[in-house]
Amino acid sequence: MSLSQKKPHVLIVCISPYIRIEFQDYLHSVLGDHILFDTSAPSDITDISQLLPYQCILFSSTKVQDEFPIPIPDSISQIVCTRTFNHAFLDQIIRIPPGEKVYVVNDFFDSTLSTIQQFEEFGLSQYQFIPYSSETQETDLSIRYAITVGEPRLVPGHIRNVINIGNRIIDISTINELCVLFHLPARLGNQITRNYISHILKVVKTAGSYYSSFVFSQQLLLATVSNLPFAVCLLDESGTIMAVNKHFSKDWGFSKKQGIGTPFSHCLPHAYSRILFNQTADYRIANHMDVPLLLSVMELSFPNHTRVCLLTSKPAVNQETDTNAPPLLSDLALSQGQEPDPSPIERQRSSFSNLVTVSERFQEVLSYARRLSLYDFPVLIQGESGTQKKMLAKAIHQSSSRRRCPFVSLNQLLTLSGCDLPEILEAANHGTLLVDHIEKLSPKMQDFLAQLLQNTASDSLLPQRSWDIRVIATSAPNLYSLVQENAFQENLFFHLSTAVLDTIPLKERREDIPLLLEHFFRSLFHHSPFQMDAILSKSLYQFLLSYDYPGNVKELMNLAQYFSSLYAAHPLILSQLPSYIRDSLAHTGDNLTALKRQVLTIIKNTPKSGRASIQKALSESGAQISDGKLRGLLKELSDQELILVHRTKGGCEITEAGLALLVRGG
Repeated sequence: MSLSQKKPHVLIVCISPYIRIEFQDYLHSVLGDHILFDTSAPSDITDISQLLPYQCILFSSTKVQDEFPIPIPDSISQIVCTRTFNHAFLDQIIRIPPGEKVYVVNDFFDSTLSTIQQFEEFGLSQYQFIPYSSETQETDLSIRYAITVGEPRLVPGHIRNVINIGNRIIDISTINELCVLFHLPARLGNQITRNYISHILKVVKTAGSYYSSFVFSQQLLLATVSNLPFAVCLLDESGTIMAVNKHFSKDWGFSKKQGIGTPFSHCLPHAYSRILFNQTADYRIANHMDVPLLLSVMELSFPNHTRVCLLTSKPAVNQETDTNAPPLLSDLALSQGQEPDPSPIERQRSSFSNLVTVSERFQEVLSYARRLSLYDFPVLIQGESGTQKKMLAKAIHQSSSRRRCPFVSLNQLLTLSGCDLPEILEAANHGTLLVDHIEKLSPKMQDFLAQLLQNTASDSLLPQRSWDIRVIATSAPNLYSLVQENAFQENLFFHLSTAVLDTIPLKERREDIPLLLEHFFRSLFHHSPFQMDAILSKSLYQFLLSYDYPGNVKELMNLAQYFSSLYAAHPLILSQLPSYIRDSLAHTGDNLTALKRQVLTIIKNTPKSGRASIQKALSESGAQISDGKLRGLLKELSDQELILVHRTKGGCEITEAGLALLVRGG
């Protein structure tokens, strides 16, 4: 060590090399003009002479001081470092929703408790902090947030919301101790303290503003719900009542005070206690007084927030006058203590459940589509043919406040019934108008839509009245590119593109192919148990996983239907693919010589043929080939996965790909 005699020397003693470096860098940046800092691990100190050059030893913790290996002379001062969390991360911490359980993660249980104590001393009392360390035996899977003190590897794997605040830093009190010990200028200590307090005040102001805003929002929400003139209730994702007004509680026979914090299903007759009411749907249910009520449930989904459900209720319409009303739950033969199956009592359920996926990209599309269902502006859905654009449009409608009103296809009305424009408007009024393949609309129909979206009636295309219609349009090409080519009205594009959803080709979400295949087969085989390998051979299944699907999900569904019609107790093979796929199955087939095709045919007709047998068959047909050339030809066919060449006397066998190639060649 190079030690100057002009400055006092402090030795930082710490077990962790990373923390030693952090301490040294930080202290040097603050006090480096006045004090020299060296570092050492406790185990590196073996002789008292190593300590004599220092006026002070700064221990990283009481434990390190207690376990120091040799006695320390009285002439050397000792300071145990006070550590605190890095306040720069407070603005991230306060964005955790108040009331949440939060794991605080560190290597040792005691240090975790110390960090929690510092959080609470700083005023972070709106959370339930729970210690978690390498010593923790059980994990609470309901906890969704974690704060770790530089130990992200210890955070439970199910938690996605992780704030890593790094190692705890040196507290201002330790800085002041060093200033007093070495009689540093008062102005230095004052300046350090002022900077520290200024930073803390800024963070406190941010935290206070954020928390005040949250509290105000909560109060505003409760006040709004309480004063609405109709029955309304909010449930969290577990079905527990978050907010409710007197009209709703009166409908269902409980007080507001009893309801808050209670699962809504527990406020209903016992027969319905297992229904969560956490998906968009409409129910007709009898309350405790046997009065039938219409209960509407709407999912509300927002980014970085847990899902909530908005419930409204009103007296049920007589089923004799409203044939579309859902059946009364008590009419569903709830006998012998059976719990009701919620599916038959729903008038409409959000069809987002039919859009199955494990693709993160497509899940983001669905998440945005769910949010769009909460609003009422036009939506443009763009993407290749077969990427479920119409299903998305219908799911948005069925999850929206218009779900009890018509979902009308403009294309069907124009094509099938020849409706004129006023009839179209009447059919879609108060509901959703789907314009499929909007890029193909005539200029006149583009004018019609533009006027509808602007609610104008120029050129007499619209009757002289206002219409309450939401428009959702789909397009295969990028619609704006058509605008730039003067092939589509710019005015209409900008009215439609308030919100744009871009679907994803199936070849870019290949992880969904097995899931979709199983989904389609289960439906086609009426949900009876089945094994994929009983329906599709391994080669055919692998081909389906790698195929590019120019027709996307629609093509995959068509293939599943095609296979189900062919299936007859034996796995289907590659040669049973539709002819349009077989024709493009193997590019190698375009370069397949007549000799190779002849050899393939011989192997197909006489399985397990050896080279001698193949040579003999070729010779009988007038084709002469040497043993060496035949050996090379068989290797090429094997490399192309058209045949299998067995060792010893197993001979050759044609593969499914080879068979499909021959079938293709006719």
